[in-house]
Amino acid sequence: MTRKLVFLALFLLFAGFSAGFVPVNAAEEEYGYARVTQENTYLYTQPEAQSGLFILPQSYFVHITGISGEYYAVEYLAGTAGKTAVRGYCRADEVTPVDYIPQTPYLAYTVRVTFRTGEGLPDGFITEYTVDAAYYGDFLYGSAVCYYVEMEGNFGYVPASSCPPLDYPLNTEHTETEEEETPPAAAGSFGALNAVLICVLAAVALGAVYFLFRPAKKRRPQEDGEDTEWGI
Repeated sequence: MTRKLVFLALFLLFAGFSAGFVPVNAAEEEYGYARVTQENTYLYTQPEAQSGLFILPQSYFVHITGISGEYYAVEYLAGTAGKTAVRGYCRADEVTPVDYIPQTPYLAYTVRVTFRTGEGLPDGFITEYTVDAAYYGDFLYGSAVCYYVEMEGNFGYVPASSCPPLDYPLNTEHTETEEEETPPAAAGSFGALNAVLICVLAAVALGAVYFLFRPAKKRRPQEDGEDTEWGI
């Protein structure tokens, strides 16, 4: 009965410690974020070069949801208040996957669009009005630059000439995160510590098994009232 209790205690101790030693890559792989590192990186509606929708703002991020050949399936502006998420594809060689979750992955920016009607209209006609629109990115139409925008749930293009010059900050999280990242040696040290602790536990367990099952010592006949043991 005592041996069974000792075995049970050793098993629970070893299992409890081992459960805490989860390998770094044991978690199920998930797609993360990728940073737009090159100019003129398009979001495409299909994984093909002829379906460009708009140019993603450089230095910001897309969320990768899958892989399709040379393209990543991505989403942009998901979970951003007041913005509608868009999904599409971007070339894998034009973005850089990162191993962290950015605090501000997307550019939430609004532009003022001024519409003007033709001249020569009689008095009473509104010939100019201005509205706010959610900015998503540029689009090159021949030699002209247009903006891909959303107004009241409707998407479309407006001439850049109808808006003030863009004035939004670059995302510097990538540089800041690099400075704060833990050196790679730390992960290796943690793995080495796990291995050492497991080896120590294994040695303790083997020692306990030896003492439980070691042969009993024989006794020689008593002489002069003494009880002396023989060692084996």
